[in-house]
Amino acid sequence: MRSAGYVVLFAIAGCSQGVCRSIGSAPGAAPSPGAAAEDPVTAALDNSGEQQALDEEIAPLRKGGRNLVAEPPDDAEQATYAAWIAAAGLAAQNRRPPPAAPPGFALRAVPGRDLWVLSEDGTRRRGAAAVVLRVGAAMPLLVEAPHTFFDQGTLPVALAIFEAQRARALIVNTSHRYGGRPNPRGASVDDEGAGGGRADLGTAVGGGRSPGHTAEDDESLEGAGGKDGGDGKPTQDGSQGIGGSARGEDRASRERLIASLAFADVAHAERSFFLSVHRALLQTFPGTPTVQLHGFQDRSAPNAAVIASAVGHGAALERLLTPLRPIINEGKVLAYPTEIDRLGGATNVQARWSRQMGAPFYHVELSRTLRDKLVVDTDLRRRFAAAFAGLTVGTSQTRDPG
Repeated sequence: MRSAGYVVLFAIAGCSQGVCRSIGSAPGAAPSPGAAAEDPVTAALDNSGEQQALDEEIAPLRKGGRNLVAEPPDDAEQATYAAWIAAAGLAAQNRRPPPAAPPGFALRAVPGRDLWVLSEDGTRRRGAAAVVLRVGAAMPLLVEAPHTFFDQGTLPVALAIFEAQRARALIVNTSHRYGGRPNPRGASVDDEGAGGGRADLGTAVGGGRSPGHTAEDDESLEGAGGKDGGDGKPTQDGSQGIGGSARGEDRASRERLIASLAFADVAHAERSFFLSVHRALLQTFPGTPTVQLHGFQDRSAPNAAVIASAVGHGAALERLLTPLRPIINEGKVLAYPTEIDRLGGATNVQARWSRQMGAPFYHVELSRTLRDKLVVDTDLRRRFAAAFAGLTVGTSQTRDPG
């Protein structure tokens, strides 16, 4: 996919009837002329409980995502979708009415919050991302969780960082990275659980990584094969993997399944709605840092709790490592590639695009043990999320135009 062919249209259309009813006089509506900028202390108090509110909004969008076979956008859809994201980003920043959603998508204001959720409207589920935009004052930061079914526990951590840093945007995957066939053996509990998508907010759940994982295979393989099972990746002929055997399926079905894997993993797919959001927001807010969360099983790096890497103009890894180290007692906080030669996100497509677009990108891998503790220990999660404040050093807070 060439950057030259990537077009973002910034014209903001009038909101559709359905969207206007949904937004109405919600907190994201345009302010009266001369409205004052938000006070940071007041805003922080108002955001108390934001994580729970967002989890309730995102949970229905992820429901069934473990078994959903994702589909990428075609050229026309990608351009239209990216234009919508860009227009919504500008509208949110300036507290203006939201743009009309393209067919198949919807924009909803979170009740009582200065937040918009952009997602599929349910008419045709394709595994497009759930996107949260902060309306009005926000710090220039994108928070991303591309493997929330697979790297279990990363969703509540992402929500905590988004709230603590008052980040501009949050991007969350809504389908499994292995195209709807992650765990036919049923040996582990996925993020959906019995409660419709929120099991990992209060429960540490199982996962595993292939013993054969290598430095070249940077992203986590957690959860595909059960509690401590195989990596679930397909072999070259597609007869094994994705958590088990594909025997008994006809060849055409296997081929369709294998083809879906080329774009189901949104951290590596060259075309996805998730990547379109990332690129559109970087074009709308140039130079904005991104933090992207992943997970690894403890035995893949026995002495590590966090493995972090950074690329792109202005990236400074010590801004993250220095405040994190006093907080983490479950293992070392290590820098890739100077202190460890694996789990550095070297093939991550969002990292590549951030670098090409002149923006910092921070790839953060969390151990199983640490994620389990972050899920159940709210104080630790709060302190962990606060440590990301240094990533916006050198950038200015975007306030209401007033």
